Amino acid sequence: MINKIYAWFHFHNNHLKSADYIRNIQNKKLSNIIRHAYYTSGFYRDLMERAGVTPDDINTPGDLVRIPAVTKDDIQKNFNGILSRKYDINDCLMRTTSGSSGKMLRVVWDNFNLQSRFQLYYRAYTMIGYSPFKKLLFFLPEVEDPGFTFGLFRQKGLTLDHPFEEVRDFLLSFRPHILSIYPSYAADLAEYSKPGDIQKAGIEAICLNSEMILEKDRRLIEQKYMCPVFEEYSCVETGVIASMCRKHGMHIYSDNVVVEILDSKGNPCAPGERGEVTLTALNSFAMPLIRYRIGDISSLSEQKCSCGGHMPLLGKIEGRKDDYFLLADKVHIPAWSIYEAIERPLHQHNIEHLLLNDFYLVQKSLKYADFYYVRGPHFTDTCINEIVSRSRELFGPGFVVKPCEVKDIGRVKKVKRKYIHSEII
Repeated sequence: MINKIYAWFHFHNNHLKSADYIRNIQNKKLSNIIRHAYYTSGFYRDLMERAGVTPDDINTPGDLVRIPAVTKDDIQKNFNGILSRKYDINDCLMRTTSGSSGKMLRVVWDNFNLQSRFQLYYRAYTMIGYSPFKKLLFFLPEVEDPGFTFGLFRQKGLTLDHPFEEVRDFLLSFRPHILSIYPSYAADLAEYSKPGDIQKAGIEAICLNSEMILEKDRRLIEQKYMCPVFEEYSCVETGVIASMCRKHGMHIYSDNVVVEILDSKGNPCAPGERGEVTLTALNSFAMPLIRYRIGDISSLSEQKCSCGGHMPLLGKIEGRKDDYFLLADKVHIPAWSIYEAIERPLHQHNIEHLLLNDFYLVQKSLKYADFYYVRGPHFTDTCINEIVSRSRELFGPGFVVKPCEVKDIGRVKKVKRKYIHSEII
């Protein structure tokens, strides 16, 4: 309980503070975690010593470029060396990433890290209208018990393996104000529910997470649930990275992570330039994560949010590195270009019409990809022909995109949804 109360005061309303306050607290936490990793993690001490860096050299996020970035492979191979000697792993929680990137990773949470995650998730929901007097329903592959909630924060967590009939009945009886859910699960649940069920549930806002979110998904979910839809960006490794406010600004949680955007050579990208999201966790002490290349693609924004908050903004999350297609001569086609090629024909045919219920584009070789799709109620052959034509323009005349109609993409509910995947990257 002491850790929970401490975490509450530690994070309470930081997102409402001044820009100077936010920078100062981030710099202080960064120096602290760097020093902690150097003196208690053999892996990071060796990494910094090889780079000629000491804890005194790292005082601001800009100093992090002096430390080599690490990948998921590095963490998998050096798992025991990364763990802090100050913590007994038996007193910590161990979780595993979903493996949507093809590589599952063990992650260790100390107690303060766990409590930090709860507080920051509450912040994400508060930013879209949650309060201690409202009810929250969230879905996760594995639900954590938040424990003592001061008699408030009425909430319920459900795993993703419950039958839709059971979930629908609970939705109607619990009547949550805020719903936190995967986009694919939200769409499937709405499709299963009877006419009028969603309206009876009285949901005020939805927070989507864990999967790539296309504009058509957002609009469809807004229509089905008759409420505004927001996004929250997090991962098992660090917890919440950023979340939307009511004005739809994606605010980076600077008191939880340092976010860098790196190009393919590991250099920092300019604001607005797309690159790989690289994270330094500021509240992970049992398992420090410094300059961890997470594999997602996004950008930093210099814009200011109209909500008045001073935490910096993150650009659109545009998929993972393995969402890129690799062509001959090492040409990379980014995920956002591929989405554009597929979605533009859908927009031209009126986004209100559901031409496709689902799709999955998977690259099999340098010159071939399968395009699996599930036809929607307004499906037309013209739409598919346009998508294939635009794909050829994007990938080049020698690249073959083969349309394959299926009844169901066959995604497993516990695995994050992917629309695009390269098997050769």
